[in-house]
Amino acid sequence: MKTCLSALSLALAIVMPIAADASELKPMEAGTFVLGTQSVSIYYTANGDTYQVVATVAPDGGGSGAPIRFVGILQPGQKALISAGHFGSTAKPRTLELVHTGDGLSTTEVTDVVAAN
Repeated sequence: MKTCLSALSLALAIVMPIAADASELKPMEAGTFVLGTQSVSIYYTANGDTYQVVATVAPDGGGSGAPIRFVGILQPGQKALISAGHFGSTAKPRTLELVHTGDGLSTTEVTDVVAAN
């Protein structure tokens, strides 16, 4: 199973280079991003104007730990945040913002995240 996930991560990395800035994904187009010590692979499917977003977070570079998969729904204009890496240390976690824009999914790494109350 771990070999299969490693192969999938490698395949996704080849399909879409790791982003440092904002990027735009289209339906069923995978993007792979590195947040701290974690690799995050994201894709979505569109059903009308509703996007079902799938994000898989796994240790980057062959680190230990099981991957975690998240599935969420975004309507036009809605956004979601994914934070990963550096937990348990003095470094802040790295955060990726996903925004349902016109006809795509915008992904941007953000530095100042306001915590929800």
